[in-house]
Amino acid sequence: MARASKRKRGQEHKSKPKRVRPRSNEDASLTVIGEGSLSPPYLPNVHDNRVIHQLHTASVGELAVDALVASQKVPALRIALRRVYFKAAEARQLSKATRSQLKNAKSASSLLMQAVEKLEKVSTDGRSGLLSLLQGSPLDDARGERETNEFASACSTSKRDVVGAYMALHSTIQTEEKKPTKAGERRKRLRTLVDALADQWQSVGGRLAPTVRANRRDDGPAVVHGRHGQFLTIAVALFCKVDVFKESEVEAAVTNVHEKRSAAAKSGTKNKTGCQTSYLRVVHAARTQR
Repeated sequence: MARASKRKRGQEHKSKPKRVRPRSNEDASLTVIGEGSLSPPYLPNVHDNRVIHQLHTASVGELAVDALVASQKVPALRIALRRVYFKAAEARQLSKATRSQLKNAKSASSLLMQAVEKLEKVSTDGRSGLLSLLQGSPLDDARGERETNEFASACSTSKRDVVGAYMALHSTIQTEEKKPTKAGERRKRLRTLVDALADQWQSVGGRLAPTVRANRRDDGPAVVHGRHGQFLTIAVALFCKVDVFKESEVEAAVTNVHEKRSAAAKSGTKNKTGCQTSYLRVVHAARTQR
């Protein structure tokens, strides 16, 4: 049997340095797996996870969005785009329940209450659970016809569980109904993604407005041939080339987001101007009275 070679005095054991892949703070917070699979999923939507996986693992220059910036800026761009997907998923997760969801939840709450009432009647002595606890066994039951049996005790335990479920569901419904209701159709995946990307884009001073290519006509509306712009370009590169949306869908979503935000900005400017005008009128009236 070969003997292990003895380490000479003064000789230090040097282990091979481990290769640790550098990770940004954003990577650590999102805990995105690099080379592994996407299981367990990090977001409810499988397409979100697939895009995040590509943004995290694809080689520089492999994705369409990489061509929009210099190669040294690709990692920072991809981090920002991953944030877009997480923010959009959070917006959908926190959105108010639909009318159909609330209707079904209220129906379930009503059925749970009916279940409590039916389980209450299982008791052999005909009294409610609270009254039975307060009064104890009936004094006039010499024959034991109204004694509580094992089945009634089991149903009483089930009733407590159902009551707990009812209270939890009832509280959830009340909390959901207090959320503010936004006008219009519920925002779906593409709309939330474009909104999240628009937030990122505007935070660095970018403009959302696309340039429209169209031919004007004297006898009718202009014929639109297409749109272009920096924001639309990155939206198409991300949502069409990396994700699965059609270019026409992305163009429509970008246009809708731009128009909605422009209208909100104009409305805010008008309200501010109106307040200033009202203030000046009050000041003028006060000076006139003097």
